[in-house]
Amino acid sequence: MKFYVSVDMEGIAGIALREQTMRGEPFYQEGRHLLTEEVNIVVEALVQSGATEIIVKDAHATGFNFLYDRLHPAASYVLGPVPMSNRFAGVDETFAGALLLGYHGMAGTPGAILDHTYSTADVYGLELNGAPIGEIGVDALLFGLRGVPVVFVSGDDKTCAEAERQLGTVRTYETKKGLGRHSGLLKAPRRVHEEIGDAVKEAVVRRAACKPYTIQGPYEMKVEYTSTRLADGRYCDEIDTFRADGRSVLLRDDDLLRLLSRTFG
Repeated sequence: MKFYVSVDMEGIAGIALREQTMRGEPFYQEGRHLLTEEVNIVVEALVQSGATEIIVKDAHATGFNFLYDRLHPAASYVLGPVPMSNRFAGVDETFAGALLLGYHGMAGTPGAILDHTYSTADVYGLELNGAPIGEIGVDALLFGLRGVPVVFVSGDDKTCAEAERQLGTVRTYETKKGLGRHSGLLKAPRRVHEEIGDAVKEAVVRRAACKPYTIQGPYEMKVEYTSTRLADGRYCDEIDTFRADGRSVLLRDDDLLRLLSRTFG
């Protein structure tokens, strides 16, 4: 069995502050330590579940966040920035499932810890075919294009609820309860480290209940930027790219991967 693990940072146990997730900030090294420990526990759980190949993608910011000399040797690791068209390098239809570890709620989610959608500086929110979508949904669609179901999602309680709404049958694991953007009721990392492996093993056992996430085209993506200046910078040809309002642009396409590449290109 082959599994792909995409790892963000905001939903990792013990993390609630921006300073824990950004290079150069005072608590970033602490965040890296918490991130690496949780990744290693998940990889070990997959090994114990019979995984024969594991790829782990550092999906946070620049893609250089793990403590590399401490990573579990059973997995291979995708590091560094890659285009949306190849966001999950190495994945194909032979993978039994994907896991979204340490994810966060979409931008604007009330009470979510460190909520955003890909970029806090540029993007306020996305709507795909008229429905709000965040990183959980977009990444699940990218795996779905390869026929790979998302079988596990972890993060705060708002993240888990979003995953269940978006994906239906998926095993979620709650690392904390969000009380606000930088506040929450957090489980101790040692407790999470004791529990999350069993949740991953359960996800592997019930993976057949999870189906690849797909949405039928044609597709329309509404990108709401954080300022009119950013929307001004998008060329709108009034053919497949339109200015919707002061801060928003509409993109239309029959090809989902091309649409997502245009959205974040």
